Amino acid sequence: MWRIISNTKGFTLIEAMIAVFLTMIAVVSVLTMQPTSWKAASKADYMGRAAGIMQSELELRENQIMMGTIPASPINQTIQAGGSGTNAGDASFNVITTTTNPGANRWLVNVRVAWPGNCPGGSCRITSSMLVTRQSGF
Repeated sequence: MWRIISNTKGFTLIEAMIAVFLTMIAVVSVLTMQPTSWKAASKADYMGRAAGIMQSELELRENQIMMGTIPASPINQTIQAGGSGTNAGDASFNVITTTTNPGANRWLVNVRVAWPGNCPGGSCRITSSMLVTRQSGF
């Protein structure tokens, strides 16, 4: 009669403790990856902002050359990512632009954008160049 009333289905205390232990191991292993993902997200954010600044600078210098104004070289400037220097904690980028004239009606524009970070050499940077030519008037 007791067999009918007693129910042997369910979890024992040991099974529940094992399940909690395995869940803790999974949560801790996921949490250890979080700082790495923060660093990767930060690096991607800086890289994206720097690429935008670099492309804007290349297009500005190309436009100046096409309009007949050859920019001075080198141009060294500090640009705030937010567009103004009033925001506390805003990322700042050092932009160096050089323009050379390798031949008739040709100009080579080099832009280097650097920012402080944990890169080899203590500064992270990207560079790009553009060859600008103007067609002579008819």
